Amino acid sequence: MIGNYCRHYRKEKGLKLKDVAGDDNIKALSAFESGRSTNINHLNKYILLSVNYGDNDKFMFGLLQTIIKG
Repeated sequence: MIGNYCRHYRKEKGLKLKDVAGDDNIKALSAFESGRSTNINHLNKYILLSVNYGDNDKFMFGLLQTIIKG
């Protein structure tokens, strides 16, 4: 659920998976976005991405809503 939210956010920004992954393993990040990985450490990349885009308040609010909906 959190990974799906992150995928939606990335696509909203018009970014490819490799743009977010950087030097890290793209497959691991893809697994996170697809719900096949629960490694919450991947969330850091999306938080930093939202800070870089200046909309971290929006991102965090959406993340909180996603968690609450469970």
